[in-house]
Amino acid sequence: MASSYENDLRLEEMGTGEQIGSWGTTTNTNLSLIAEAFSYQTEATFSSDADVTATIADGASDKARAFYLKVTSSGSLSATRTLTIAPNTLSKVIFIENATSGSQSINISQGSGANVTVGNGLTKACILDGGGSGAVVYDMFDKIDLGANAKINGGSFGITASETVALTNKTIDSDSNTITNIVNADIKAAAAIDATKIADGSVTSTEFQYINTLSSNAQTQISAKLNAALPNDAWISSADGRQRLYFTTNANTVMQFDSQWRVDNNSGSTMLSCDTGGNFVATGNVSAYSDLALKEDIYQIENALEKVKKLRGVHFTRKSDNTKEIGVVANEVEKVIPELVDEHQDKDLGVVKTMKYANTVGLLIEAVKDLSNQVEELKNVSSD
Repeated sequence: MASSYENDLRLEEMGTGEQIGSWGTTTNTNLSLIAEAFSYQTEATFSSDADVTATIADGASDKARAFYLKVTSSGSLSATRTLTIAPNTLSKVIFIENATSGSQSINISQGSGANVTVGNGLTKACILDGGGSGAVVYDMFDKIDLGANAKINGGSFGITASETVALTNKTIDSDSNTITNIVNADIKAAAAIDATKIADGSVTSTEFQYINTLSSNAQTQISAKLNAALPNDAWISSADGRQRLYFTTNANTVMQFDSQWRVDNNSGSTMLSCDTGGNFVATGNVSAYSDLALKEDIYQIENALEKVKKLRGVHFTRKSDNTKEIGVVANEVEKVIPELVDEHQDKDLGVVKTMKYANTVGLLIEAVKDLSNQVEELKNVSSD
């Protein structure tokens, strides 16, 4: 019977009656190979940037037979490469360290079954099941139960997924690990979580504490504060201490200003303004309703020229600021044409007369027409 190498260490199994006189040498070789199977070896398994197959030699020294194999490469790997350990009928446990260059992972394979991926710079214990063409490589520690007394790097371990354990002074890398099912009760009242860690972080802890002072719905309190900030029968002042607005109960809205009141558009251009002398300026036309649909009892002004002749155009000095102006006296106009005069309640002067200057246009139109008729009559007399 011839020698065979069917065992998992690929040792020479001598046939009956073989190697008479040399069996001692074969036995010594086998013992050396058994020792090699428990050894630490380093090999540049990847001689190029490509997948590779390492076939453990029959009856001869081979680094792939080692219990711990440090896999290196002659050059840098550009992608994940596969190391296939042959033959695919060999069953063994082997620790494989990925010490290749290029920061790439390597896959450990034996057949068409599952592989084990070893990250660069890491080591994994691999089980080769020797299942032939469909051989599988298992991660030895994938389902290992380390037990309650196991330690990692000198520290106590012993935590299962469903176990409740107090983690003291431990760091959880939440950037790469998802923490789920945390509820309000899981967070201690004294946790003092910084507000900038909430939502988009735009609210500071100081601003967040303002909410703590609310005793009811925030919008309700804001509305109440707003209403309180705009009281009736009291002046509302600006930040500079100047009184600006006054809301009289069920009556007037009063606005005060120091030098000018104005209305600007969104471009910053002034559309309306009023100075301390009461001079009102509009950059556009000032119009009043005058549509036929708004009027009734319409009839033409009679004796317009006679009425105009009874009015006085006067120079005068305004008492409030001593400015020189021209116009009419409303009290006199009222006696002739009362429709042009109105009254206004002044807070200092009481009731004062006001003049509807724009409405004098109708009177002046008819007066001009009367005057025109007289001119035409004089022209006719002259021509005769």
